[in-house]
Amino acid sequence: MELLTPNISIISLTIQTQPTNAQSLKPYGQAIPFTLTGKDRYHFQPNQRDTKDELIIISFYSYSNEKRHASIYIRIAPNRNLRRRGWERLKLSEGNGFSAYRLYTNQGDGTTRDIVIIYGKPDTANFLSRIPDDTHLGEITLPGTHESCALYGYPISQCQQPSTPIEQQLLDGVRFLDVRLRVVGDELLMYHGPRPQRSTLTALLTVLDQFLQAHPTETLILSIKEETPPWHPHFSEILYKAFEPFLDKWFLEERIPTLAEVRGKGLLLSRFDTDKDGMGRWEQGMGIHPYTWPDSRKEGFEWDCHGTKVRTQDWYRVHTFLEIPEKFNAIMTHLTPTLTAPQSPTFTLSFLTASYFPLSLPTIIAKGFGFPSWGLGVEGINSRMCKWVLERMSNGERVRACLPIDFYRQCAGDEGLAELLVQMNLMGE
Repeated sequence: MELLTPNISIISLTIQTQPTNAQSLKPYGQAIPFTLTGKDRYHFQPNQRDTKDELIIISFYSYSNEKRHASIYIRIAPNRNLRRRGWERLKLSEGNGFSAYRLYTNQGDGTTRDIVIIYGKPDTANFLSRIPDDTHLGEITLPGTHESCALYGYPISQCQQPSTPIEQQLLDGVRFLDVRLRVVGDELLMYHGPRPQRSTLTALLTVLDQFLQAHPTETLILSIKEETPPWHPHFSEILYKAFEPFLDKWFLEERIPTLAEVRGKGLLLSRFDTDKDGMGRWEQGMGIHPYTWPDSRKEGFEWDCHGTKVRTQDWYRVHTFLEIPEKFNAIMTHLTPTLTAPQSPTFTLSFLTASYFPLSLPTIIAKGFGFPSWGLGVEGINSRMCKWVLERMSNGERVRACLPIDFYRQCAGDEGLAELLVQMNLMGE
């Protein structure tokens, strides 16, 4: 077995027989020798015997605070769920402030890889503070949400949990927000399809402004698209008026900046054109403004944003849940080039989301259904993505991309996939 423990020191590894009452577990028993095999990496081998009822106890502490101790108890023999799904989140028996996962994968040579990953919980609300100023935004792993305000309209229109409004998303590390607006009267309301989402653009901009003032090291990207039909002839003019009180907090140049240029500011991604009456309003620019956005192209598309190549994958017309593996393969294919630093400035935007009525609703694509580990049901995109991200982390690789997600807290505990993506930025510190 392997251990990957960035910024964590191992105190001891012990093995003991699992008692009937789990409450009586204590970190004692036969010690297991372990060796350092690389930076933050250890290897250990339990005795070869019947391990069905035996536990490994891993005790450790944080480099930054030696008083932060914790322990994890792991059954040596992987259970059915771990063998089939390939990963699981581990519970800490004591100690707070840490996250732990076990990754169990079959190798090409017929062997298995069994690795435990432990790290200190990142400060997701301020994680960009730990990234150098001169970092290009395309070099950062950015968690995002798709239809960020779509908290209502289950099962067709809802894409996020009601417990994760925008305020919570930002605290959880989400830095890409995708909103769809419709003009009703003289106001811009949040919509997803036919369903209103009980909020307005003005309310959203107020929340974003408050977050950026309280967290001046952070930035965020706000993607705006008009939800149609019908098209409103004055959409961009009404939108500009909503932005006007907050313009000093927005970067509107049409290029991808470095982090230093946008700390404490928002960056607009405008998926709309300027209408006739709005001409001259957007004097500073419209932020990242795609000149092309092919509808649901499986292989993705590219365009140039003033010297930065923008790679986008937004294949969302997945007609049935049987195509979930194909959608996931499209995501992996699109993200694999980002695992190595690009030769020229690149920004990658890859949507993990899809929907199509009635056999691939947003909740089915994200969460799957049934009991996949028992061969009954289909594993969703989020769980598949958790495994893929853990594999990349275990290999010392990092995704350089922005990843909009539906129901981002659906797997891996309350912190969800967003925390794993935030942690990717910090693994090499």
